[in-house]
Amino acid sequence: MDGEIENVNLSPRLQAVADMIPHCDTVVDVGSDHGYLGAYCLSNEICRYVISTDIHQEPAMRTRELLKDYEDRCETIVTDGLQGVVLKDDMNVAIAGMGGLEICKILKNALSSEKSIPKGMKFVLQPQKSHYEVRSFLSDNGFSILDEKIIIEKDRFFYTILLVEYTGESYRLTDEEMFLGPVLLRQRPENYEEYIAHEKEVFG
Repeated sequence: MDGEIENVNLSPRLQAVADMIPHCDTVVDVGSDHGYLGAYCLSNEICRYVISTDIHQEPAMRTRELLKDYEDRCETIVTDGLQGVVLKDDMNVAIAGMGGLEICKILKNALSSEKSIPKGMKFVLQPQKSHYEVRSFLSDNGFSILDEKIIIEKDRFFYTILLVEYTGESYRLTDEEMFLGPVLLRQRPENYEEYIAHEKEVFG
């Protein structure tokens, strides 16, 4: 096995995404770009199999090249979001590094597909922006927010990562919870105050 793949070094943001993925049979890495997340999941036994998707051919080729030593444990699909992926009970999905509205669109399309989303399936979401809209969509469409983390990279880039579970049962969040996160508001993690100050500075 290629030593470089066995020792995949992820950025703090992607490492936090990987750490939040529950162990399962198959991880679906949506918008895989370079394939590092899938490689990490396989080499660290987070899952047995990885399905990587990307809307563009070039990033999909990069992913295939990185994962070539795992060719019997993965597949890479050029597609938009989860289109063409049959979601099953023993899968978890990671959607990271894209806008929140795009994440909402991917989930909405998955919900409206013939196979839909199995109840109990977990998603790790890392929106680059539009957190309010993401949490609003999640609560309206039956995705329970189980956990949230704040990651700071290079002392100035703030990322929020959510672990959610599809239940099919909608619920209500307050405006504050949709903007700042219900779990973050409850737990007030170590970097919470920095995060709040950053959000106020950026959004007023």
